Amino acid sequence: MGRRACLLPLLSSIVANVAAIDKGSFLRDDVIEKDVAIIGGGASGTYAAVRLREDYNASIVLVERDDHLSGHVNTHTIPGTNTSINYGVQSYMRYGGAEDFFRRMGVELDPRGYSPRRSTNINLDVETGKALAGFITPSSNETNAALDRWREFTKKYTRFMDPGYWDFPPPDAIPEELLLPFGEIAQKYKIEPAMIRITNIAGVGQGGVRDLMTLNMVAAFGYPVAEGVKNGFIAPLGSNSVLYQRAYDLLKNDVLLSSQIVEGERSESGVRLVVQSTDGTKKLIKAKRLLISAQPSLENMQPFDLDEAETDVYSTWARSGTLVGIAEIPCINENNSLTFLPKAVVPNNYLAVKDYPYQLRFDSTGPVGSKLFRVFWTAKDPMPVDETKKAIASTFQRAIDAGTLNTTGTCEISYKAASDHNAIIWKNDVGLIKSGFVQRLYGLQGKRATWYTGWSWTAHYSSNVWAYTDTVLPRLLKGLKAAV
Repeated sequence: MGRRACLLPLLSSIVANVAAIDKGSFLRDDVIEKDVAIIGGGASGTYAAVRLREDYNASIVLVERDDHLSGHVNTHTIPGTNTSINYGVQSYMRYGGAEDFFRRMGVELDPRGYSPRRSTNINLDVETGKALAGFITPSSNETNAALDRWREFTKKYTRFMDPGYWDFPPPDAIPEELLLPFGEIAQKYKIEPAMIRITNIAGVGQGGVRDLMTLNMVAAFGYPVAEGVKNGFIAPLGSNSVLYQRAYDLLKNDVLLSSQIVEGERSESGVRLVVQSTDGTKKLIKAKRLLISAQPSLENMQPFDLDEAETDVYSTWARSGTLVGIAEIPCINENNSLTFLPKAVVPNNYLAVKDYPYQLRFDSTGPVGSKLFRVFWTAKDPMPVDETKKAIASTFQRAIDAGTLNTTGTCEISYKAASDHNAIIWKNDVGLIKSGFVQRLYGLQGKRATWYTGWSWTAHYSSNVWAYTDTVLPRLLKGLKAAV
């Protein structure tokens, strides 16, 4: 009752701010009428736009708040060179239509697959900055055997979890294993040696994985991901951003960049949206269907005239913090990478790998001699980029003060690029899942002519998101031509 009471003022303010949108107040050239309006130009929104327009012959308009398409694909080009470094999305799984999407966009895949720069990892105590003495890194054989066991475990549940949750069991039929704390499952199936690999890829469970609901771990690192680890990931030659550049070249007449929705009306027969660009120009979009690929948080959804059912679902999300970047760091040997871990992992307590509010890695990258490192920070709670950079600098300085890096004084982390990948995620709450959260979430699909895709609805990987989008589009298109 208390949570709902707190939400009512917010809901009231949202409703109060949405007046009837008058089409007559817009010039004819500022009114856009399409079959489908797509919000968000990341992996799912871009993919959906290409498929809807090119394969389904639906007219579309794609609205993206940034000045380019790409979502979590981030690329840094070294000034004065043609060398680019991918510091956001690193690779892709051979899953669903991923390889076909690269081919249709004319993007050549690297025949070697995904091959990051090799370096020697040094594990450091996150609290002291000292070398993590006594920590026994699991061998490749131990890790791979544990991953095999995990893959077999997740295979049991892929039928109703991949690529989406359309057929997820009702509350009274959810397999009990999925609701148990992951620590129990990890010990039962001897998954512990794979935890470093799993958490490095999935970025899941910051603050501790033992009490994480197994369902959430399977969602973050399920069967398709485990298969990808076994069979190898794919990656384009050169920049990951080329895929989105090609998509923009194809779609650009139907794309509004540097724009966001400021007002919306939705009904079962269609939607009206006021979109504003960064220069203040406003246009009216009138569409038969709305596809939202951006994360549907209460904040992001404020302009869309939420009803009570939508507000109830979107108020349950948890949040996580992630920052990725490229930085020049002269005092790290470029043949090394650094990983800051909690001391509790010593000597081989791999389930403790996330037993700290945050984790930090510096991975050697870029051309030899560039002294460039990929910075990867994950945290239980999100922070603004500037505060995150300060926390990273403070953690790094502890390693300098401890003498770990064979340098004295300070060593500046000079960022060349950085991106906020903070996210909304499913809450780690068994009671919420048993109350029918998944069914309520998916019950919003198609409500008031609105459909959803993106990683809030499936696993957090581009290939999964594309495969999931392929399940949404036929549903969205059903009856489209009859819509008014």
